[in-house]
Amino acid sequence: MLDSLSIERTKLSTRLIAGRAFLIKTPQSAYYLKQMKNWLTTGSQGALVYGRPRLGKTSATRWTLRMLPELIGSFPSVEIPVRGQNIASERAFFQHLLRCVKHRHAMVGTAGDKRDRFSEFLISRALRSPINGAVLFFDEAQLLQDRQYDWLLNISNELDKNGCRLFCLLVGQSELTRTKTRFIDDGKEQIVGRFMVRELEFSGIRTQEDLVSTLNEFHKTIYPIGSGQLFAENFIPLAIKGGFDLASIGPAMWQSFEDLWIRAGLEDKVTIPMHYFTAALIGVLNSLVSKDKEGCDVSHDIIQKSITASGYIESLKILKARISNEISKA
Repeated sequence: MLDSLSIERTKLSTRLIAGRAFLIKTPQSAYYLKQMKNWLTTGSQGALVYGRPRLGKTSATRWTLRMLPELIGSFPSVEIPVRGQNIASERAFFQHLLRCVKHRHAMVGTAGDKRDRFSEFLISRALRSPINGAVLFFDEAQLLQDRQYDWLLNISNELDKNGCRLFCLLVGQSELTRTKTRFIDDGKEQIVGRFMVRELEFSGIRTQEDLVSTLNEFHKTIYPIGSGQLFAENFIPLAIKGGFDLASIGPAMWQSFEDLWIRAGLEDKVTIPMHYFTAALIGVLNSLVSKDKEGCDVSHDIIQKSITASGYIESLKILKARISNEISKA
């Protein structure tokens, strides 16, 4: 039977991979933060943040929105997971938005009632913020339909009329750039000019230095919050107290990821999505639990097996197939 510590480690591992335990600063998220500060302080009203699945876009966005108030002051932000719908209903759309802000009257009224309710909610909070605005973070934004952009444009106009601003942060896959191109071709410059002028192509870990920096952030993290205990002490307390540093395994992890990338026959620069990096790190830590001691040694075999178990190899096969498909269509 599993003991209580094993159960807690399993819970932590699962929550961490799902992005629900804690958020980590990475070089890419630090750049994201810099860009967001610029967008919000120069009058922009929207941006596209796009990239392949599993890169860590959602977690990086959450980290960025959490850190921004330290730079520009507090402002209202709402995370909205976009739902794929066959037919876009205005009533259902604004009901979903109201539920995302936990409005007590989300389920009551007509489409117009819900739209007005959501608009009033944003205006009342945007007017009190230092940036005089509110941020809507649409996750999986490639699923938004054309009519929904029109409805957001209406909300943006209502905030503008009341002396404040709506910023739509559209986070999703690379299809977002094709939506932008289509809108331009279809003459919908108003939507593009309002929400899509700014762009950030999000990437995963792309250098050994970035990987080591990310490991260092994991090493410094206190978890559970307020416990005074380093995250890795949940797995290898003796090794951590003996001076073991997660960053020390960085070069070996990078080499293993890079070798798999090269073997997959991919010509572009190595990219490690945060999902697979985090899963590999969790695999390493769980493998070390039974070997915990001062002077802990992490073998290449442990690192390689953990990266293999993360699903990274399968992701490279999918990436290679997608690239081949795009080339054949060109």
